[in-house]
Amino acid sequence: MAGEYQTVEVERDESIGTVRVARPEAMNAVNAQVLVELADAIETLSPEVQTVVLTGEGDDAFIGGGDIKEFQDQSGIWFRSEFREAMSDLEEAIEGSRVPVIAAVNGAALGGGTEIALMCDLIVATESAIFGLPEIGLGIIPGAGGTQRLAHLVGYLKAKELILTGKHISASEAVEIGLANEVVDDDEFDTHIDELATELADGPPVAQWFAKKSINETRAQLESGLELEAALAGLLFETEDKEEGLSAFVEKRDPSFGK
Repeated sequence: MAGEYQTVEVERDESIGTVRVARPEAMNAVNAQVLVELADAIETLSPEVQTVVLTGEGDDAFIGGGDIKEFQDQSGIWFRSEFREAMSDLEEAIEGSRVPVIAAVNGAALGGGTEIALMCDLIVATESAIFGLPEIGLGIIPGAGGTQRLAHLVGYLKAKELILTGKHISASEAVEIGLANEVVDDDEFDTHIDELATELADGPPVAQWFAKKSINETRAQLESGLELEAALAGLLFETEDKEEGLSAFVEKRDPSFGK
């Protein structure tokens, strides 16, 4: 598939590769096609470089979330067999990569955007970036690792607060709670990402690979947690609340959930 992407762009500058979600007209929202192309691009690029930068096209969004219109009228079977499987392949591409993967969060990272950033090894954000897992307002839950990786990073209480309220937080707050590594002034962001990627690319590749692998193994029971999350997220695709939540979002009105 390499070289035939429709929703992502790939660049290589010596030992640094950049993969960019290129759907600015949709806030770089991810659908199944985006996930497949992202996974393929990262898997193809990783053996050829020493560091991968994952970012979004434009100044407004890193990844603005999942493609809500694709989710409408879809079943739990579709979620598990297509969308979640594609997301699993992306997880493996990022976390299984032998090289560091930097999430360069250059704008909104909402829903799947935050979840994909959490798969990466480092998260660096612009001052104007925002994070959040707003799925609860759609009658669903984060289904791409958000309930698992977020709790591991920021603790159970903060994870529950963010997921149960669906609120957005600033890049500065994300750093404060341990959701991101650092926040950088918008005007200096690109230069800083280049410098960080170069620093990592100049490091010892085998030691970086082993360190990454060892640290990722500290997340006890992650796989079983991801399976449970995916199963519950799929079940929610069969509920009236999900249909109401997604319809209300598309129609730009407040949802009226069943009690």
